[in-house]
Amino acid sequence: MNDASSHPPRVPCLCNALRQASRAVSRVYDEELRGVGLRTTQYSLLCVLRRLGEVRQRELGERALLDETTLTRNLRPLVSSGWLAVRTGADRREKWVQITDAGAAKLEEARPAWERAQERMRTLLPKGVWQTLLTVLPDVARLTAEA
Repeated sequence: MNDASSHPPRVPCLCNALRQASRAVSRVYDEELRGVGLRTTQYSLLCVLRRLGEVRQRELGERALLDETTLTRNLRPLVSSGWLAVRTGADRREKWVQITDAGAAKLEEARPAWERAQERMRTLLPKGVWQTLLTVLPDVARLTAEA
């Protein structure tokens, strides 16, 4: 027997819902940032580094919630474009990362595109959802990172 009544009801998967939403939202931001030669992940890393100053690559990964491999892959084009500088620490395995003047200029160039993406998302979402997401999602990230 293979009818719907023989299967338990489907439980929504939070992970799948968040990943789908993240990909869809990233597409909106990537569309806007494409004109200045950045992707959403790159813009975010530049923002974090502008705020933190020079930081250990490991700490940057922790702050951005990116594993070492993903972080390295995302940093590579930023370094080759001259927007980030990486230096070796006292322990040769340790790497320090910082935004360059060219990276800060790229971030300023990209800001209007990011603002357009923000506005697109704000108008796409039903009233109240924007602020709710901005309140709840950082808590989700923090709590799960601590788990």
